[in-house]
Amino acid sequence: MRRAVIILICALSLVIASAVLAQPPGDPDAARPGEIITGLVEFDGARVYVGPDFAYDIIGQLQKDTSVVVLGRSGDFYYAWTGSQWLQIRYEGQNAWVYARLIRTSIPFNSIPPTGRPLPRNRNGRVPDAFNLSDDVCNTWRGEFSQSGSFMDGDAVITVTYPELPGANIYSVIVIQPSGDRTAFDSTTTTAEILLRRLPRQEGTYTWRVAPYWSNGTERYNWQQICLLQTGGTFTVPVAPTTPRPPRYRYGGPRTPQPTLTPAPLVP
Repeated sequence: MRRAVIILICALSLVIASAVLAQPPGDPDAARPGEIITGLVEFDGARVYVGPDFAYDIIGQLQKDTSVVVLGRSGDFYYAWTGSQWLQIRYEGQNAWVYARLIRTSIPFNSIPPTGRPLPRNRNGRVPDAFNLSDDVCNTWRGEFSQSGSFMDGDAVITVTYPELPGANIYSVIVIQPSGDRTAFDSTTTTAEILLRRLPRQEGTYTWRVAPYWSNGTERYNWQQICLLQTGGTFTVPVAPTTPRPPRYRYGGPRTPQPTLTPAPLVP
């Protein structure tokens, strides 16, 4: 009897272990590929904006219990609704935004894929005049990405270009190494240079992505990211040649050659 119980316990343990291993990694509440995220409006007159910020133009309203399809989010939820959390929805044939507090979603807010960012603010708390608020600012950030040069061909610099975003005054090109570490190459124009000497030599493919910023100061902590990163391209870095190391001695440094001593002749 005891042996049968032990066998049964072992069998149940294998079943539980198989079920755990079969679960997909990552956030268990995250949207699965192809899954439709839905939302239900909880308040009458929920305003619909062209972008994820109260400064954007209003284009409509939603009534309570209206069902919507959720496309993405802007911001993160931590302890309370702060005005920075937004939901991107499909509204009258176009993409639009609603303050997230007004909609109950089919999955947790932080599990919805991020698709937008709030607008930058100046020292007075206002959106800089350079931005057009009649459309989602990031909708206008479209264009060609290109790169010239090759580290594998012996070049020390790769020059990359990316589209201009009206209102942005800084662009940061982020090079993602095979290990996942990142190196930033910043520019105030739509062209930046990736320098070989600043990159570690790791085998694999490097990916460069671009984010536009607005800032009213030179210090990096003043930079405010406007749109999410966009991928520009990839490249390969040659592995650094290994330099032979000089021989090591017990007492450090090369030994000083000693003179050869010739014994004196014996005097009879």
